[in-house]
Amino acid sequence: MLSTPQNVADAIDKLGAADQEIIKTYIAELHGIYIESPSAEPEAEPLQEDQSPSSADDDLPRYDPSNGQYFDKATTYKILAAEFKASGDYPTALLNYNSAITSAPPSALLLANRADILFRLNRYQDAVTDCDEALTNNPDSAKALRIRGRALKELGEYERSRKDLAASQQIDYDDGAAEDLKFVADKMKEIEADQVKIKLEEEERKKKRLEEIRKAQEEAKKEQEAEEVEARASASAGPGAGFGGMPGGMGGMADILSDPEIAAGLKNPKVMAAMAQMMGGGAPDPSKIMQLMSDPEVGPVLSKIMAKFGGGGMPGMGMPGGMGGMPGGMGGFPSGDDDDDDIPDLDDLPDLE
Repeated sequence: MLSTPQNVADAIDKLGAADQEIIKTYIAELHGIYIESPSAEPEAEPLQEDQSPSSADDDLPRYDPSNGQYFDKATTYKILAAEFKASGDYPTALLNYNSAITSAPPSALLLANRADILFRLNRYQDAVTDCDEALTNNPDSAKALRIRGRALKELGEYERSRKDLAASQQIDYDDGAAEDLKFVADKMKEIEADQVKIKLEEEERKKKRLEEIRKAQEEAKKEQEAEEVEARASASAGPGAGFGGMPGGMGGMADILSDPEIAAGLKNPKVMAAMAQMMGGGAPDPSKIMQLMSDPEVGPVLSKIMAKFGGGGMPGMGMPGGMGGMPGGMGGFPSGDDDDDDIPDLDDLPDLE
């Protein structure tokens, strides 16, 4: 049974039985073709500080005393991987890159080369992972940036892809990367345009909703003010006065409120305030009444209400006959000579001299 480095053997043991058999058979074939059998492999010793490799040792494995690994195996696997990649056999190339990486600490370039194979096998996320590690070792690896940018493009992460591809082009220009960069740049423009459109539509919906809320609040406020004015008018008029003092109580308003113009006018706080003043008890100030009647909002409504009472004024107005029920009109005084009253004329008074 062929011996393999412990870390490779551990990795193989984690695979399924079928995969283990394939890997072991493949490694056995490689050892038979390119690598000396373990019995023929010389036992390398760590170099001492005062020693250096001689030309006679060129064919011996290069040994790293820090980890006990042989670098010639990694080199052999890398050569094999490059050959299989060139022939288009990407699965076999991947196996050799895996062996090279497990044989010795991988360089950023080796990780980028395996990422390239993973990308060709449509394993985009694995390719990104290898490039991440490669760029940790060498942040200026143009190949790792380029492959990660291409993999991110396939994953739909266009913003990250654009950054990586642009960075790789600044280090080492590549025609293929230039095409990829143009593609992701165009995609980002489309995405940004869609985002702006969505944002504007959302702002318009919010604006419309706020306007609807504002109007509803204004309507509610108007209704509340009208109710408060009506309540104050009823309270100030006292029992039996105001609308409740009309024949039939509030039910007597049915005929008045059936008029759409009057019903609409009574929703106006100014009209309700005027009604409260006129029905507040006591004799209203004629000048104040005239002022209310001259108001373009209040006057027409009061006129229509008084018309409903046949011009005789409204009950509860606090004055006989309402606005028009006073003798002689608004002034409430005789307008001329009247022989039917019981007030003597001056000519009828006796001469006291």
